[in-house]
Amino acid sequence: MLGNQWYAVLPMRSVGRRPVPIRRFGSDLVLWRGSDGAIRCAFDACPHRGAALSRGRIVDGALSCRYHGLSFADDGRCRHIPAHPSRDRSDLCLRMFPVREARGLVWVFNGHDSSLPELPWTDEIDAHLQSDGAPTLDITDRFDVSYLRVMENLTDYHHVPFVHRGLVPIKPEVTRFEAWREGQHVHTEGAMGGLEAETDIYGPCFAVLSFAGTARFAVCATPIDEGNTWLFARYSQCLVRFPGLTLLATWLLGQFDYRLLQKLQDAPVWRSQRLADPADIRRYTLLPADQGVRLYFEMHAELAS
Repeated sequence: MLGNQWYAVLPMRSVGRRPVPIRRFGSDLVLWRGSDGAIRCAFDACPHRGAALSRGRIVDGALSCRYHGLSFADDGRCRHIPAHPSRDRSDLCLRMFPVREARGLVWVFNGHDSSLPELPWTDEIDAHLQSDGAPTLDITDRFDVSYLRVMENLTDYHHVPFVHRGLVPIKPEVTRFEAWREGQHVHTEGAMGGLEAETDIYGPCFAVLSFAGTARFAVCATPIDEGNTWLFARYSQCLVRFPGLTLLATWLLGQFDYRLLQKLQDAPVWRSQRLADPADIRRYTLLPADQGVRLYFEMHAELAS
């Protein structure tokens, strides 16, 4: 799990009037809405005696611990100690994380950089997903595998006629494949048995897939911990444009990809991969069509160094 990166952690709508506990990048976090309505994030542990702040409540715009009532302002500073109102509070501060709210998601920056980078999901990517005003479908779930298994699979086209045989019946020969990398951006494109696809990966956990003339979707694969992943996918399709049927077609696309392809067929293969360290691919013997896999892990290794 990499530091100094933006991670999508939860849909914005999931954070309401109460503190919300989540586990992401190996840490227990608490999300809540501050006095201005914006979402905040901190370690889910009171600096007094370690109680989970997510079990507390919001009182007068401050996060209040359920154990002893200590309350914390929007910036994480302790605002009140009920048992000792006059005691100095400067040593009781929450460890806060930078937060952005964009594309319907809560993004948390896991790091300490003073100058924060831009979010990986840009306006241009959003316009690509929703061209012609296409409706979208959001799906979230968790998988009991490393996020690296999900991300490497996104650049791999030549598994399709084998893992997904019967559902995607295409010939297995790769007739075209290209891959290149610029910094934290890995691009792949290829053709196989009439299927044409492109993948763009931005940083360690965000990708956009495009299938020629049919569908597009964005994927966030955020590590919960070393062996579990929180998945978010936003689907759009460009095949059906009839009033009343467009939304149904998008829903069917999302269900087909997520429930049948990913959950039923991809996930068992991900679990079967035998690597003591998911980021160490030296035991792989890569083929030309695995160039995207190689570039992704090359980028990942540089970000980890």
